[in-house]
Amino acid sequence: MLAITQSNMNYYYLNWIPSEQGPLVQFCGSLQKINNQDLSEEQNYFNILEEIFSKVDNKEHICAFSLDSNNLLMSTCFVEELNEDMINWHFSQSIDSELNSIMDFYHYPMALQSKIILNIGVPKSIRQSFLVNMRLLKSRLNCLCFGIFSAEIGARKWFNADDDINYLIWKAGKKKQDELLFINEGEVDAYFCIQRKNDSVKILWCHGNQNSANSIIKDIISIQTGKQKKISFTSHVYLYTAEKNINEVKRIHQLKINNLTLLNPLSVLNVIDENDYNEYTALPFAETGIAFRGIDV
Repeated sequence: MLAITQSNMNYYYLNWIPSEQGPLVQFCGSLQKINNQDLSEEQNYFNILEEIFSKVDNKEHICAFSLDSNNLLMSTCFVEELNEDMINWHFSQSIDSELNSIMDFYHYPMALQSKIILNIGVPKSIRQSFLVNMRLLKSRLNCLCFGIFSAEIGARKWFNADDDINYLIWKAGKKKQDELLFINEGEVDAYFCIQRKNDSVKILWCHGNQNSANSIIKDIISIQTGKQKKISFTSHVYLYTAEKNINEVKRIHQLKINNLTLLNPLSVLNVIDENDYNEYTALPFAETGIAFRGIDV
């Protein structure tokens, strides 16, 4: 399985094969690719995939791809009944036909008691480009995911995160703008974005349980000001970045938060060859988690 993850202009890839000891990583690497404005989205993706495929020695490329969340649209809605017809009706009232013609929307329930649905819109052009390019490259796309949600799968598969009643995925972003995903009793409870500045933290947007997000924020502020050493609202925290902001991740890690683990798959997976990645520079591979769905590590 070849896992590819996209973060802005950076692409990370990791190829693994099954073994008696579990998944065995054969190759991992990265490349930076600036889209050519003179080419279509389909052609740009073709060039990226073709270059990555040329670096990995597979007879047939079976891929899992994690999209950059910046390519997507996200919203939430409240529905009394969690059935497909009701969700589609609610959505048809809020989305205009023009947007519907260029986006595919997928709906996922958050914490069931909240009756909140997370809506994720994927451009039809992206889906079409993969259909065409996989055929041209004689390859197969096994699954598609995005960003922090792919990393959450990795936390479960690599670190058994779901052994805890709840846990937090913390994606450190550029300019101290971070995404956080809080899972409670196996369900998405809150997905939110924060801005850290000195000893203050504010929520920029939040999908789901605002109270949970506020409680997590209070813990982060207390840690930043030296009042506590644990994010007490959750059992465990998994920290990573998909950006080239390693120094900021180091700074958070050096706060020595008691229940924090770096979400580095290379620290737990068997790897054939030595590579140039360390515990921090390997963190972008966290978003290859979708490729380990259904696998026991």
